[in-house]
Amino acid sequence: MAPPSTPPPNPTPGRLRLLAAATVLVVLWCIVLPWVGTTRYVKPMIEHNERWGINPTAMFYSDVEPMTYRDHMLRRAEQ
Repeated sequence: MAPPSTPPPNPTPGRLRLLAAATVLVVLWCIVLPWVGTTRYVKPMIEHNERWGINPTAMFYSDVEPMTYRDHMLRRAEQ
């Protein structure tokens, strides 16, 4: 007598979770983040970086040159 075979697992719940996660990421990236960039708190920072020619993506790397325009602000606070 052969043992009863078990049915294969249903892949649908995993696919639905993947679709939901992808949808959340797309909504965040394409709707929420651009909206945050237009708020009164973030927009001045973006404009400041553009005025100074700062590439914000490069600020996370170790080869970024020192920002001398901030140096005087830090030294003034110490005095």
